[in-house]
Amino acid sequence: MADTEKKSVDEAIDEVAEEAEEGLSGVKDALAKAHTAMDGARTAMQDAYGKAKEKSAEATEKSRVYLDDAKKHLGEARERMSDLASKGRQQAEVLYAKARDQYDVLSARTRESYGKVKDKVAEVDFKEKGDQVLTYIKENPGKSVLIALAAGFLVGYITRPRD
Repeated sequence: MADTEKKSVDEAIDEVAEEAEEGLSGVKDALAKAHTAMDGARTAMQDAYGKAKEKSAEATEKSRVYLDDAKKHLGEARERMSDLASKGRQQAEVLYAKARDQYDVLSARTRESYGKVKDKVAEVDFKEKGDQVLTYIKENPGKSVLIALAAGFLVGYITRPRD
């Protein structure tokens, strides 16, 4: 389990995909065997058609054997599908746990950063900053007009609609 936690999400997804391919391959093989067994049963039944009663009893027994074989292979296919679903569910749970851990870490960092920013904003005296701006404007009216013009142009350029 410790090895699974060190895998990246992409590696875990690749592993699930490989297991799914292997599982589906096993299911496909089992279904192919069941299909072959069913074909054998059909062939045996066709052979029995039109023959004497003793031959039909023999064909019925052969058909029963083939049908039992088909039932066994279908059971194998069901088991493999169940195993595949179980492995997929386990991998999904592991991936969910990793994503949840990453979310928790990110959430904690965000709360911490928000607290720091909130404290810094609380420290700023906006009345004093406003007084400093007014003093600068009174001392440098030309620069102030140019700065306001540049800021207005920049805001207009950024907010204008684009095609």
